[in-house]
Amino acid sequence: MKRKKKWIWISLLVLVLLLFGLQRYYVYVTQDQRNEEAMAIEAAQQQDITFTQDIRKYVWGGKDGADNIYWTFLGKNKDKQDVLVWVKFDNTNKPVTGSDVVHSELVQNGMSETQIRNRFSSEVPGGEIKRIMPGVVNGIYVWQVYYNDDTHNYYRFYRFSNGEQVDLVYTLPNS
Repeated sequence: MKRKKKWIWISLLVLVLLLFGLQRYYVYVTQDQRNEEAMAIEAAQQQDITFTQDIRKYVWGGKDGADNIYWTFLGKNKDKQDVLVWVKFDNTNKPVTGSDVVHSELVQNGMSETQIRNRFSSEVPGGEIKRIMPGVVNGIYVWQVYYNDDTHNYYRFYRFSNGEQVDLVYTLPNS
């Protein structure tokens, strides 16, 4: 009986150590992303914008071959109005320097995600939306719609300001 209890305690100890090790590994693997999120929020706070929700990393290739990297989120400006925020990062995963690091627009002055979803559904009736997120394409602040029809996956872009489709539709190859 003593031997059985001993093995139960040893097994529990090994399980706890294994879970602790997995948790530490997860923290290690995600620390760079958490640091980037914190830098994006800090850069926005310097412009009197506070973070509220939905922070996401957006990466899209530019015309010059370099990646356009932005962190986007919903926030509030100094007047407590809802704003959509784009924080530009460079290829070293740090906010760019200068005056154009943070761009924000009042949510009420642009198209909402729901409005874009409705517009997309009327334009592409058979399309299944997989993700909608704010981004930047060719210097235009947009909503990026990643979707699937029965044959391929696609990206479509709609201007944040008025919901007009940007003339870019990217078809992803079948795997």
